[in-house]
This record gives sequence, structure tokens and C-alpha cells, in this order.
Amino acid sequence: MSLKSKRLGSLADIYQAENLDGTIRTIRMDKIQPSEHQPRQERKKGIEELAQTLKADGLLQPIIVSKSDKEGTYKIIAGERRYHAAKSLGWPEIECKILNRPDKEIYKLAVIENLQRENLSPYEEVDALLFLKNAHQYTDQELGDLFGKSRSYMTEVLSITSMSKADLEKCKKNEIYNKNLLVQAAQAAKKGSLDEFLTLYHKGALKTVKDAKDFNKQVKSGEPQKTNPTTLSGYKIRRTTNGIQIQSDDEILLGDIYKFVRKELSKKYGDSA
Repeated sequence: MSLKSKRLGSLADIYQAENLDGTIRTIRMDKIQPSEHQPRQERKKGIEELAQTLKADGLLQPIIVSKSDKEGTYKIIAGERRYHAAKSLGWPEIECKILNRPDKEIYKLAVIENLQRENLSPYEEVDALLFLKNAHQYTDQELGDLFGKSRSYMTEVLSITSMSKADLEKCKKNEIYNKNLLVQAAQAAKKGSLDEFLTLYHKGALKTVKDAKDFNKQVKSGEPQKTNPTTLSGYKIRRTTNGIQIQSDDEILLGDIYKFVRKELSKKYGDSA
């Protein structure tokens, strides 16, 4: 088990240990409702595949619910995808573990459960952490303590929320799902160079977080690049007054060949060449 899983697992154990009277029982599907606040944004992603697993192997782990305001009904804390998969199979009921938790704890548990399973995308994780931070007035240090992370780590991850929705959509379209790369994309956006960052990423020049950090080091708050061009995995970048110039090694080679041919023709035929 990874250190991350151990830390989050211990947190989940603490919350569950406080509910010794929690019971596991079978509850009718029409008595269960998804929670209004759910860290997973794509709630029904992969439901068909999960349904096939449930059909073949059954429910290996009960979903976790708490009592809702309406008498005799429950809302889901964790396991919403399993709930939707079971419902798609026409199951009339499902096994649940009931926890009587205060409302402010419900979302916290849902985030812990999803992070422990590592099912959340970095976009969903950041949104969930920001919701917790704002809902409970956590400092970055307190939020870090909750998940076994440092304050600086939380501050860095939450910097992603500084990006506009349009910029975040650009990152999604370019399929940036590495959290650390997304942090670097946020830094590029802050400096006004996200489009160039994404161009390099799309071309394969920003293959690692180190590449992304090197790129951001070269961009100084929109100022022209005065140092020598930086090479990133077969590409060279140079900041100019017109933006960032990006050239691959092949493009640079063709340019050099063109200049050489022009020079030789000029020697032979004069400026008319």
C-alpha cells in the first residue's frame, strides 16, 4: 500500500471508528439519492463497464450512505458509481453501510474515499479541495494536515484554481491530466504564455515536469527572452517582443539549409538570386 493510501486510509478509519453503531443493511434503490455535493464531476463515467463487473462478481463493497432530511431516505457519501451501475442493472436494492455524520463531514468523507481510490482527475481533486477549504475555512496548512500533505504542496495544487475556465478547458482539450504538469500550466497562464506552453506540450516538447519548469523559467513576466534559446526535447524556444518562437530541430535544420543555399547562390549569381 502506498504512503498516500495509508494516510488517507487512517483518516477514513478514524471517521468510521467514531460511528461504532454504524450498520450494514440492504436498502431499496428508491430510498437512496446521490449527494448534492460530489467531488466526482463525471458521475456516470464508466458505468457500463462497472455494471458488467457487478453482474459478474456482485457488489464486493457496500456503498456508504447517511440519513437525509426526508424520513426513511438516504444520501450517498461514497459509491455513487456503484449505485448507478446497480440501478442500470435493475437491482431493486443494494447493500449499504450507514454512517450518522454531521452534514459538514459528508463531503469530507466523499473526498477522502475518492482520493484513496485515486479515481478523481486533477481537475476534480482541485475543485474538491477548494470546496473543502472554503466550506470549512481551512488554511492551506490545515488542509494539508487533513490529507497528510505539506502546506506548500496544498498551496501549489490550489494555484490551479487561479486559471480561468477557458484556460482550464484548453488544458483538458490537450489532455493534461498530470497534476504537476497542470500546476506548471497554471504558472504559464499567470505569465501569459499558456498558449505557447500548450503548443510545446502538444508537439511533445514538454514531456516531463522538469521540461515544464524549464519553460516557465525562461518566461519572465512577459519580457523578451535575452538569454540563448532553450532546448526542450528537440525544440528551441525564444521569447521575443512578438511572443515566444518555437522551432523543432527539423525546422531549424531546414532554415539553416535554406540560408546556406541562398548564400551560395548569391555568391554565384549576385543579389538577384
